[in-house]
Amino acid sequence: MTSRAPFIIALSGGSGSGKSGLATALFEALASRLGAGAALIVGEDDYYLPMSAYGDAETEAARAALADKINYDAPSAKEAERLAADLGALKAGHSVDAPIYDYGRHDRSAETQRLDPAPVIILEGIHALSMPAVRPLFDLTVYVDTPDDLRLARRLRRDVIERERSVESVLSQYLSTVRAAHYQYTYPAKFEADLVIADEGLPAYGHVRPTDRALERMLAPVIERLASAGVV
Repeated sequence: MTSRAPFIIALSGGSGSGKSGLATALFEALASRLGAGAALIVGEDDYYLPMSAYGDAETEAARAALADKINYDAPSAKEAERLAADLGALKAGHSVDAPIYDYGRHDRSAETQRLDPAPVIILEGIHALSMPAVRPLFDLTVYVDTPDDLRLARRLRRDVIERERSVESVLSQYLSTVRAAHYQYTYPAKFEADLVIADEGLPAYGHVRPTDRALERMLAPVIERLASAGVV
């Protein structure tokens, strides 16, 4: 159990905004300042509902058929109640067994991951600021603001190279659900976030790392808030 309640940061932004890169950079900065175990990243995507929540998911073909009908860019695709329960437990100083989402199977893994509380907990995801069940747990909310064309380029590259999807399928999904869901659910949170950080090429495109200057600029307001709260 930690000596004080963990400080929870919600870090959001559109798909391909660079939020994962910023979360990693923050994690590394805190480890450098406070030592190993100073921070924990919780991936919102691991809380996608299991396929069994939608119907027959016994076979790969059945899961694939269901996946084609699900809007993964809507908050309803996430198990917000479990995420809120897990974050609440971590904030109270308790370890949790969190789910793991398997993109290859279009389903939640049968295995779980053990998460231990840390002084700073970073929740990262497109819906981090769009789920009422978890908002009361946050001590700081951050939105990464990135132009649409850059986000689409990053998403296209990631899904084609890392997830072996076709260009046509990525663009079809983007135009049919991703873009609309972004402006319905994710983008409005920008105007309620404590901090809005403009993207400056954080590691969301390939494995290119930003300059130290860019990292310092983007991390500075977050570190400043943590300092004012007595966390660092």
